[in-house]
Amino acid sequence: MISRSSRKSALTFLVFGAALMIAVLAGWYFAKHAPETNPLGVAVPDRVNGPPVKSMVHLYFGDAQGLHLVAEQRIVEKPADGAAFGQRLVEALIQGPTQGASRTLPADARLDAIYTTPAGVFYVDFAAGSFSNHPGGVGAELLSIYSIVNTLVLNVDGIRSVKFLIGGREAVTLVGHAALQSPFEVDMLWVR
Repeated sequence: MISRSSRKSALTFLVFGAALMIAVLAGWYFAKHAPETNPLGVAVPDRVNGPPVKSMVHLYFGDAQGLHLVAEQRIVEKPADGAAFGQRLVEALIQGPTQGASRTLPADARLDAIYTTPAGVFYVDFAAGSFSNHPGGVGAELLSIYSIVNTLVLNVDGIRSVKFLIGGREAVTLVGHAALQSPFEVDMLWVR
């Protein structure tokens, strides 16, 4: 006959064993289904999409006189998300040209947000004060606008036009001249 204390010990052993088995299975499940983290900021190939994709793009900066746009070719990493790709391109415009063209955006301009709509409108929201160091004038404003518009529409799939916001709100103008109420489409007449 099995004593009561032996049964209690056996039952405790079974409960402990079952709890341990559940913990091991739960750990395996969560490890298998957890998103891959990257604590060091090193590019990690995506398990589904493979390694990062590089793409040849054309960034539009001002010519030497600041009257027209000229294309500067660069190879950049292209995220699968169009908004993230667009953000990367606008940030490259803010950083400025590397091949002798002139800057179209102030070096201290800053993006607050960027997103797209299903209709292909790309919203670019600059932080308030991003254009306080802009040289001004209608020509310089339009050069800045079409630098962004042509860069985004001609490089990001599915984008048809660009709408500008400043400080999260619809702005009347960039720096006092060019009206920003409607989205802008590509205008290749600015390009030389």
